[in-house]
Amino acid sequence: MQRISVHISDETKQRIDLAAKAKRKIESELIREALNTGLDVIYPKSSSVKALVELASFAEKLPSNSNTPSDISENHDYYAWGGEKRSNGKK
Repeated sequence: MQRISVHISDETKQRIDLAAKAKRKIESELIREALNTGLDVIYPKSSSVKALVELASFAEKLPSNSNTPSDISENHDYYAWGGEKRSNGKK
């Protein structure tokens, strides 16, 4: 477990004290729970599958034109920075 120091207002400290007493928890445990809950709200964890579906949905919205090479995924090095072009999956 990592240790971190933060500055909080007197009012926040008072709220932590009251909440810890009310829930019969130590302050550090209460603070960890509050941070995790807050982070879940502002930066929710997403499953890998959900993230991939969102990425695919985003990619479908990108503009493309008919000049896009059909072998771009196979020859990405060639198209990105001029590497050797593969033919039939071989260099």
